[in-house]
Amino acid sequence: MSTPTPTPVPSTLRAVQATSIALLTTTAGLSAGTSIFVVPRLMELQPQILTSQFVRAIQSAHRLLVVPLVLPGFLNAYLAYRLPAKARLYALAAVLTFSNLPWTRAVMMPLNRKMERLNADPDGSENAHEVADKWATRNLYRGVVTFVAGCIGLYAALT
Repeated sequence: MSTPTPTPVPSTLRAVQATSIALLTTTAGLSAGTSIFVVPRLMELQPQILTSQFVRAIQSAHRLLVVPLVLPGFLNAYLAYRLPAKARLYALAAVLTFSNLPWTRAVMMPLNRKMERLNADPDGSENAHEVADKWATRNLYRGVVTFVAGCIGLYAALT
């Protein structure tokens, strides 16, 4: 008795898989890199310069990273729909990806607003280093969760 051969995945779905994995792992690296490499360098600056550079960096990241952070969630949800045998894995990757949205809103945005207030008030920037440190630590969630979602998507694509 021969074992059945798995049905090949159409090339369009392979492209969706590759896009999702590439976006997730790239944005995971960018997000973690911000916490590990950028913020520590900013912490070496005087409070007023720190707040100014931090706010500029976050504004730039918001313009560039929103779509690459959210799109893989939709792509993985689509893959869960189109590939029922791997629906649980792709659904998990989608949920993990979308978990960045409430995390950002509830945890990261208050710190961003606080840093903006410190930037607007030159005399009140004495705790800017503390806010930047909290931001960098809490931002690691996004990098880790996004990387895990990418690994789950990779595993689903390869099995």
